[in-house]
Amino acid sequence: MRITKILLNGVGESLIFSYPENTVPGDEDFKIGFSLNRMAKDEKIHFGSDRVSSYHVLLEGWTEVLNSKLGKRAFETGQTFSCEEEEQVELTGEGRVFNMFMSGGVRGFIRKMPLEKEKKMRAGEAMGGCVMAFFGFDGEFSLMCSDEKLVCEAGSAVIIQADKQEFFNLNIIPEKAGMSVACVTGVMLNSHDFGKYIGVHLLERSEGTCRARLDICPNHMNPIGTVHGGCLFTLADAVCGIAASSLGGICTTVNSNIQFLNAAFYPKYLVAEAKPKKIGRKIRTFLVEIRDDRDILICTVDMVFYSLQQ
Repeated sequence: MRITKILLNGVGESLIFSYPENTVPGDEDFKIGFSLNRMAKDEKIHFGSDRVSSYHVLLEGWTEVLNSKLGKRAFETGQTFSCEEEEQVELTGEGRVFNMFMSGGVRGFIRKMPLEKEKKMRAGEAMGGCVMAFFGFDGEFSLMCSDEKLVCEAGSAVIIQADKQEFFNLNIIPEKAGMSVACVTGVMLNSHDFGKYIGVHLLERSEGTCRARLDICPNHMNPIGTVHGGCLFTLADAVCGIAASSLGGICTTVNSNIQFLNAAFYPKYLVAEAKPKKIGRKIRTFLVEIRDDRDILICTVDMVFYSLQQ
């Protein structure tokens, strides 16, 4: 395990972390990286690549995000948004934005955690290494990782790199009740991503929600000319797993119920959307709706996840 403390305040547009080291978005070996951008009035910032996806959180100020597929939306300090592969995003506004870039089988999330008191977390991944970053929006906090303690002042961040199956305990102690800390997590999935293997393409994700698209090919069909039920369930499980994991920790499905409402006769594509029904400390319940290219509701899936970590 490797723990690094970096400064965010006073840093202009730059790549502040990369794994592997000394790489930039677009390199063949690029896996994950963090960068900062400062937005000035009447200037535009662009993100997007066929091979690289990115996740962003607004550190301060405001921004309007024009997504090539989703249109324009406004964001305030602390809110997150993503730019998936094959998308283009244009930012306008004033302030600073923190960016996480991912490629080569990396999946990542940024979530804003409100802290009223000390928070204990169990972190680490089974299928591949992970990178985590923590920084405060409105104050400092102390982070205890194994036997090491660091104070993360406002304007600084702590980055933790862990190898595959290297699990560890984290204690986050806020300076004051009611402050918020950003938790950035990138997981090296490598080839362990069945959803991506069958063609699931993410459209949009945020904390607790996810939308994904599956372009239908003959391998997805059954002998009677409709999309195979197992394919529908895989799409639902993939999109819901991302929504559940975005809330933090390793999650596993403990129960699911799929209701087939209409047959999917040779659709061009299917779109699945997962939304939370109830989020508890350990149990997370979601509803997934899958629609075809004509917006016909093909099926709904109720899914229950159990969080193996905080």
